Amino acid sequence: MKLLTLQERLGLVSYRNQSKSDIKPHIKVNTDICNSTCPHHCTTYVCPANCYTKDENGKVHFQVEDCIECGTCMYACDQGAVSWNFPDPEIGRGVTWNYG
Repeated sequence: MKLLTLQERLGLVSYRNQSKSDIKPHIKVNTDICNSTCPHHCTTYVCPANCYTKDENGKVHFQVEDCIECGTCMYACDQGAVSWNFPDPEIGRGVTWNYG
């Protein structure tokens, strides 16, 4: 079996997003926790879709529309700010791993 390059492997990943009019957020983020007790704001560094951002005052903001449902924030947040409800698999949203 031939080892695939990173580019070849990434080419096998597909992603489906909900239209903005149909969006039913699968993630709830309590940014009050992010902006009061969180010492590191790690979700702003680890989210591959940049759904977590900081403004000019250092406050964390979250927007779900570009989320690829990878779950990185769910594992990275150790402050209890992220609540995750997995999407309905019949609808088929999020990342689809086609290989490996």
